[in-house]
Amino acid sequence: MLTYENFVSVLLGTIERAGLNIAYTQELLDTHALGRSLSITCLPDGVEDDNGPQEPPLRAVISFRWSPEFTVFSLRGGDSLDNIERFVDERLFAQTRSGPSLDVEVTYHLPLAGDHQRDLSALSMIAHGVQELHRTLADDDDIVRVDSLLSFSSVGSVRVQSVTALRVWSLDDALYDSDLLSLTFDELCIELHAMLELLNVQFGLDDDQPPTPGGIEALPIDRRYLKPPTA
Repeated sequence: MLTYENFVSVLLGTIERAGLNIAYTQELLDTHALGRSLSITCLPDGVEDDNGPQEPPLRAVISFRWSPEFTVFSLRGGDSLDNIERFVDERLFAQTRSGPSLDVEVTYHLPLAGDHQRDLSALSMIAHGVQELHRTLADDDDIVRVDSLLSFSSVGSVRVQSVTALRVWSLDDALYDSDLLSLTFDELCIELHAMLELLNVQFGLDDDQPPTPGGIEALPIDRRYLKPPTA
């Protein structure tokens, strides 16, 4: 199995060759369990992350979580699998029992105009539109799942807080072969780039239309810009 450093190196190399427009990366370490996670935020071509403390309204985030058990397995090999299975969540392992399986998620965050934040009837139309765009790029079995977050005020009004589309890439054999992993990431980056451009045409905000103040793009004060260790 590839190590975390190998895995991230292949991912970053593929992203660089694909020429994706990267806004920032963020790597987190669980100091208790020693698991790691990495997220990479991508923007449409020509769009800059210049909104100060606010997240870009339209963005795609590549993310994954590297379990501490993955580190043990990648360093000690298959002989450690039986011992790991005694205490690790069985969902981390492929059904073939050949070793760990990992999901890389691509989450598309859609900008919402003021009207869309108040019009619940528009949600189904937005979801259908996003899925139809993605259908031009992927098989029917891989179409994105569209999720929405609603908020209810004390006076009973409802507001759409966010709309996201999730695409999951499951990695099994690619975790053991850097060439196969590179091919998988090639497909991921090509699809992500095309989908971002389609979404920008369909849902992108005008340059002179700022995000809604205090709306879905409000950013926590602990935002961090970090580079992965192999950058």
